Amino acid sequence: MTKDLKTILLDAINDNLSSSTYDHPILNNTDYKNWSDIEKFQWAFDRYMVEVGGYENLEYWFSGLALPVPYMNYDIEQLGFNSETFFADLGKELCKITGYSDNPKSYSRKIRG
Repeated sequence: MTKDLKTILLDAINDNLSSSTYDHPILNNTDYKNWSDIEKFQWAFDRYMVEVGGYENLEYWFSGLALPVPYMNYDIEQLGFNSETFFADLGKELCKITGYSDNPKSYSRKIRG
């Protein structure tokens, strides 16, 4: 079974949004069912920024299983991805989708709120 990175990310974000409640003012997800897909991707980037953004990149965040993405080498490879670069690839895809950067030196992104 092959999925693209965008679908893997969106599935993981939807799973996280439906199973967790965030009371943080920036991460409040009480109305997530009415969000567009881009709003969900932006929320994931905001969550990354709140949790580790100034200190670590998205690869680090994904490798810590911040979202329920595949993490076993076998599962990643069965999806057609390189298990050595998968978490970095997810980070690049999220940056591509949102237009934001996970490079602390280039933060010009204002967190929603």
